[in-house]
Amino acid sequence: MPMNQAISNVNRRGFLQKTAALTAAGGLAPGSFGQVCSARDGTVRDRIWIFANPANGDYNFVRKRSVMTPLEACVYMGAPNLLMVNQYPGEDQVARFGEEGKYKAFEPPYAQYAYSLKVLKRVVWSIVGAGGITRDEERRQVLELARTTPNIVGLFMDDFFTDRKSGKLASLTLDQVRDVQRQLKQSSKKLDLYVTLYTRQLDPAIQEYLSMIDVVTLWTWETAEMENLEANLAKLERLAPKSRKLLGCYTSDYDPKRTPWWTALPVPIMKKQCETGLKWLKQGRIDGIIIYGTAMDLGWDSVDWAREWVQKAGDQKL
Repeated sequence: MPMNQAISNVNRRGFLQKTAALTAAGGLAPGSFGQVCSARDGTVRDRIWIFANPANGDYNFVRKRSVMTPLEACVYMGAPNLLMVNQYPGEDQVARFGEEGKYKAFEPPYAQYAYSLKVLKRVVWSIVGAGGITRDEERRQVLELARTTPNIVGLFMDDFFTDRKSGKLASLTLDQVRDVQRQLKQSSKKLDLYVTLYTRQLDPAIQEYLSMIDVVTLWTWETAEMENLEANLAKLERLAPKSRKLLGCYTSDYDPKRTPWWTALPVPIMKKQCETGLKWLKQGRIDGIIIYGTAMDLGWDSVDWAREWVQKAGDQKL
């Protein structure tokens, strides 16, 4: 055979041998795509998630352009799991911020986005996006996508609980959430329902909602509130004893009195979040740690520290 074909066959044979070895060792699921951030079961890396909106979706908070996509954020951080959360630009986005502030929401058909995400281990896709926005047709399409895409393991509801000024507790009614859970249980594979919960929302008034949630992701907006991480997790454990928990870790420092609202989180606070999360993970109190992954390409020390931490802690066994 021609030399170039022989080389091609040897390379292919070597690739298949390595893939078979990884599969046998638990690195890849049989029949799956190769994972770009390979994570063995029972390790810290296997429990690391990235939360991501459409690229540049946080421009109005950070006032700097970002071009990093959700998949790129996973690759950069070395995380195998993704929370894919939609976000819709305001009608005046470009008028307020110029071309740098421009971004696009994830638009149907969603299968085209999901195709490249097959290289990840787990994906959870939003049916309630940033700002608590939810649409009947989007929920229908995402549910169908989840049923037919092997590595999509659940649906996500972001900014779900309200400030009550609207007269309602959440973006969906209790009956609507029950209907979502009914549809998830009718699926031929296990699909979980995830939700965002901010520490300021730890209120018994939402307990009936939480009883229908499989996985609660707990987030701390205010930097000063980081001192209460332990107390807030204990509150959540009392409010939602049956739900699994993930700790959400921001890389940004939030201050609405400042422009921009979000700047890099001080590294000592980033360290406190991640190391507290690792302790809880080893204790079995939480199921995973989420790194906020929108706008990771701004040169922030908090992001760089988190990336190095994932590389160092990722292979630790649980």
